[in-house]
Amino acid sequence: MSEPEDRKVLHADLFTEDPEPRLIAGKSKSSGNWTFPAYLADPVSFQDDVEPTLLPRRGILHSFTIVRRSLPDFPVPFGLGLVDFPEQEVRVMAQVEADDLENDLKLEMEVETIVGIVRKAKDGSDIYSYKFRAIK
Repeated sequence: MSEPEDRKVLHADLFTEDPEPRLIAGKSKSSGNWTFPAYLADPVSFQDDVEPTLLPRRGILHSFTIVRRSLPDFPVPFGLGLVDFPEQEVRVMAQVEADDLENDLKLEMEVETIVGIVRKAKDGSDIYSYKFRAIK
């Protein structure tokens, strides 16, 4: 990315950008259960053998809405979606980008993990984090 190195990042511990954006989930070594974000223990088996593991870059848009009114620091409109990672049985909520929010977002479409502007800081600067983008 061409942003300055001192850019503000929200939840930087939940994703990686190198070599491409991926969410960091947790996977229990004994049960194979996944969580996002990673928990200290598997919430099903209660085993504390959860290791940081990258989710696939692409997921499936399960549900979405277009947010038109929000808190002042969140420029509107923006897409907000639930994205499934079926093989890992994980669902993640995050902002969803599309060229045309009204027409490009469709249920069950493929989306990819990206890093982009999610809100504004009090000083007006951009704050970055993980989000998803519609794949055409």
